[in-house]
Amino acid sequence: MENIDFELIWFDSMGAKSVCTLIKTPDTSILIDPGVAVMQPSYPLSKKKKIFYKEMARKAIIDASKKAEFITISHYHHDHYSSPISYAKIYEGKELWIKDPNQWINLSQWERARKFLEELCTVFNGNLKTTDSEQKKFGDPFDKLEIAKNKDFGEYQSRRKELLNKWRKNFLSLANHWATNEWVEEPILDNTDVHFADGKEIKIGETKISFSNPLFHGIEYAKTGWIIATIVECEGEKIIHSSDLQGPTIEDYADWLIKENPDVLILDGPATYLLGYMLNKINMNRSIENAHRIVKEGGLELMIYDHHLLREKKFRERTKKVWKENVMTAAEYNGKEPLVLRL
Repeated sequence: MENIDFELIWFDSMGAKSVCTLIKTPDTSILIDPGVAVMQPSYPLSKKKKIFYKEMARKAIIDASKKAEFITISHYHHDHYSSPISYAKIYEGKELWIKDPNQWINLSQWERARKFLEELCTVFNGNLKTTDSEQKKFGDPFDKLEIAKNKDFGEYQSRRKELLNKWRKNFLSLANHWATNEWVEEPILDNTDVHFADGKEIKIGETKISFSNPLFHGIEYAKTGWIIATIVECEGEKIIHSSDLQGPTIEDYADWLIKENPDVLILDGPATYLLGYMLNKINMNRSIENAHRIVKEGGLELMIYDHHLLREKKFRERTKKVWKENVMTAAEYNGKEPLVLRL
């Protein structure tokens, strides 16, 4: 791309959990998901080394933040944002576009988002105000997934229906929580601006930054909640940072990414290290088929395939159908072999 440049600041293929990316156009610069977390216990490194790589990532993220005008946060998992109390320099003087903390969010992230905003107010001299819920009814998001909803899963179909009915009840409970609890407002701060990003867009010169509506973090009704993707366009070029779609697992999200037709796609692969525990073969195969379809039909110049996928050594073997010349990990894009393969 001639008008959009990007730096892959830190990803799981480098040894700590993150998808932090800096995108630059002639008009502006955007740092996406400035967070990092230590690798899981099964990752083949000592605890001391895991912390070492986390600290390397943190330093890289802080350095990258100095180059950014905008910061976006796709959701409130610790590998996607940093504490303003501990790392105020990341946010100082920036315009923040963050996942809406009031709706399409699970309970743990509802609390984390409020703590995040409270810390911003403490550091940047603001006051977090609350208001009554702005919405009382929330449509079932599964109803909009026409492809996934009508897909035939064969012998798994009856079990799938059983699980979907169970998960739908959990969603209705969450929706009631959003509707009956106070919402927080966008705080007014010194030297830092905060906006809730879901479904919004910004125009700066010839650059458009837009944010998707909330998308499931993995499978339908995922307990891990919702994320927002970031789309940057400039002079006919496009890059999408899709955050934690985990595959994407859901066919409709693959269809959306193909229709968006980005030049560059940053995609979170399936969490193969959880196969047999929190990931079954059917959903892993869905993720692989969807990623393969994106590569085949999406017209991509490049796909970065990383994050959850790079937490175990067999990642490439398990997803071999996806790997083509224009598909690589963030470490490979930066000229290195993924750390998990070097250990």
